[in-house]
Amino acid sequence: MELYIDVVFLVNGICSCLALWTAGRILSRRCHWWRLILGGFVPSLFFCLLLVFGIKAGFVLSAVMMIMGLEIAYFPKSFYGFFQLLVALGVASFLLGGFLEMLFAFTDAQRFLGKGLTISVSMMPWQRLLWGCLLFYILLKAGAGWLERHGKNRGQYCRITVESGGKTVNCTGFLDTGNELRTEVGKPVVVLELARCVPLLPRESALCLLLGKSLPEKEASFFSQMPFAAVGTSSGMLTLFMAERLTVTQGKISMKYEQMPIGIYMNRFTGGSAALVPPVLLEEEGI
Repeated sequence: MELYIDVVFLVNGICSCLALWTAGRILSRRCHWWRLILGGFVPSLFFCLLLVFGIKAGFVLSAVMMIMGLEIAYFPKSFYGFFQLLVALGVASFLLGGFLEMLFAFTDAQRFLGKGLTISVSMMPWQRLLWGCLLFYILLKAGAGWLERHGKNRGQYCRITVESGGKTVNCTGFLDTGNELRTEVGKPVVVLELARCVPLLPRESALCLLLGKSLPEKEASFFSQMPFAAVGTSSGMLTLFMAERLTVTQGKISMKYEQMPIGIYMNRFTGGSAALVPPVLLEEEGI
């Protein structure tokens, strides 16, 4: 069997970088890109040196390489943080390696790309890496919102239900401490993506907002305007409408409000949420 050491180094390094990045994403931890690359390719170099000298990488050496990558990429300052990363890395490695390996073994999906250049027909076809990375990215992208909401930062999210005109919209909201918007009468403003607002708005007005046109005069009374300013953006006017009912839920806490102002955000939010919710709406004393 011929083994091309440069290909092994590249394949192993890329997979290690993906696994380390995913472990950080699961725990909502970030690291510099250069540390991530070093964390992936330094253990890969170590693995290649073992192959050159004919040393088998058993469980102990594999664990050493895994710990080496974690320390380089994230440098955890406590044992608890290290243990969390180790478990997350194990999950990520299973998704990228074990799960996909089983999937390809049962489906033989790599046959769609032909035989191609392989370094080991029985162990490491390059097609498997390509398909594995592609499917892994799709799985991670599809689950990114879930990871963000159910990972370490899950306490920063809530569920909201907005009711207006006989229509109901349910979505995930981010508890934004920077959202201090209040109407003239002192009510906090929930900022909701336009796409989620559309079912709650009059049809003609919703169409005008989607097309970037002015609101029709006959439905002007349904809306109001208020000034706003946000970090990193220029100030402007925020379009509001009044929801008949608003329910904010997090765990066992559920707060219900009547006649609440909803701000319309013309773009999309990142991080798996569709609304910016003032944390005061979850406080027991209400507003």
